[in-house]
Amino acid sequence: MKFSDMILALLIILIFVGMYVFSIISVGLKNIKKDWPKYRCNPMAMPLAGQFGFDPIENFTFCITKMQSNAMGFFLEPIHFIVGMMGNLGKELSEAINMVRNVIAYIRGMVGNIVGDIFGVFMNILIQIQTIMIKIKDLAMKMVGVMTTTMYIIGTSMKLGKSIWAGPIGGILRTLCFKGTTPITLKSGKQVSIKDINLGDTLTNNSSVIGLLKLKGDKSNPYYKIWSRDLEDYIYVTGEHRILNNEEDDIRKLDDIFENYIKVSSYGNAEKTNKHDTELYCLITSDHRIPIGEYTFWDWED
Repeated sequence: MKFSDMILALLIILIFVGMYVFSIISVGLKNIKKDWPKYRCNPMAMPLAGQFGFDPIENFTFCITKMQSNAMGFFLEPIHFIVGMMGNLGKELSEAINMVRNVIAYIRGMVGNIVGDIFGVFMNILIQIQTIMIKIKDLAMKMVGVMTTTMYIIGTSMKLGKSIWAGPIGGILRTLCFKGTTPITLKSGKQVSIKDINLGDTLTNNSSVIGLLKLKGDKSNPYYKIWSRDLEDYIYVTGEHRILNNEEDDIRKLDDIFENYIKVSSYGNAEKTNKHDTELYCLITSDHRIPIGEYTFWDWED
């Protein structure tokens, strides 16, 4: 085989290889142009941007910017990691704070409930005490009312008593009395003053003393005096007291009944005096008679 044949064969092979490469490049260029956004930043395609109808400067600027953007993401990744870690730490810290707040809120609520229960107990106690105090106040007011009513009753009774005592009835009561030294003869023959008589003593007419009276006297109740032959002395007695109406010449002749007893002031042998005492005495006997000397007087219950 000649050298020229070898060169021709090599030339044919090169032509076919060139054609194959050209077809590949043509197909590749068509694909690059068709999908330019995908290949525009490829170092093999960037110089050919003008061949595909794009501005090489603009494409170069875009690719450089994209490369820097991708690189900045890589360079900023530690910062992003730190920021993310700090964010997680802040989140955990916030969760911890919220947990503490929840615990504090729970404790506060529990303490509030306990304090509320305690205050409720105290309020119930205070209400009961207030109720008791109101009842005590009502009781005290009722007692005051009862005491006031009692005082009014006592005061009215005292005024009534004073009025009665100062009136005609009191005048009669005050005047049915004897002088304290009036002699009374007992059944035993002993003679004692009327002021010294004791309950149960028996008088000469067999009547028993069942009551002793000591009353206040004044000058409005002067004594009347009656001479007694048996006593050889005057009997001093108030004018309203009653005496059996026997004159000296017919003593003990009238029947001893109440109708025959008259007031001393109306008795013929009685003489009014200016004498009076601050204390007057009288008796209540079993038969309502008081024998003094030769005279018979009705007792206080006339």
